[in-house]
Amino acid sequence: MLALHGFPQEAARWDGLARLLASRGVRVIAFDQRGYGARPPLDTYGLDAFVGDALAVADARGLDRFDVAGFGVGAMQAWTLASRHPERVRSLTTIRYPHPAALAHGLRTDPAQAAAWAKLDRFTPPEPAARALLADGARGLREFLRESGMDSALIARTVARLGSVEALSGALAWNSVTLDELAAVPKTTVPTLFFHSAGPALTTSTASRCADWVTGPFRAVGLAGAGHWILETCPERLLEPLLARLGVGVFVDDPLDLGQRPA
Repeated sequence: MLALHGFPQEAARWDGLARLLASRGVRVIAFDQRGYGARPPLDTYGLDAFVGDALAVADARGLDRFDVAGFGVGAMQAWTLASRHPERVRSLTTIRYPHPAALAHGLRTDPAQAAAWAKLDRFTPPEPAARALLADGARGLREFLRESGMDSALIARTVARLGSVEALSGALAWNSVTLDELAAVPKTTVPTLFFHSAGPALTTSTASRCADWVTGPFRAVGLAGAGHWILETCPERLLEPLLARLGVGVFVDDPLDLGQRPA
């Protein structure tokens, strides 16, 4: 399974889930995304580049077809990859980020969703935003992470990793994807599992419309009380539904509060 992290994470944030999956025979391949490892020019960032990065890693590992999972903006990347290249993707699992076109629809039609997302406006353009967030001992970045529910140890780790303007600018550049780009992502045809939980930037209303942009088998699982940082705090809650999606387990828990379409 190719695993795509989000903002402001790193490949190691998948470690907890990867260990659980490994115990059940599933191999996870995670890598530090564009801006978190290699830092190409900021004007090279965009959905085409993000999808290309993931495919390049898959190609380098000799993976003709693979399962893909993504968290946050890594889920945006995973949705786009699966939608544009269904011939490469066996199954799709996304955490917290709905289909990009569902998000675009919510931003254009739902004032509550637009207001929730507007809090991310301070993240663009990347370099000025990075300077502002890192001023006064990274006060702005620390406050944002604290408000999102990240614990103090992870905040310290994140600030240490992204504590330069160059590093944080690369991470923030993922937010430069336009609304039109999101809206243009095709419907997803591959078997899809979507995890949603309460947290910053996204509303339950937007999450509930996710199924409208999936034509293949679809299952949505709401994680009550999980918060935003699911990979770091409760990866075990992802395990059984994910194993079922991967075809190596059976998930029998009910109810599913965001809708489903049989496999």
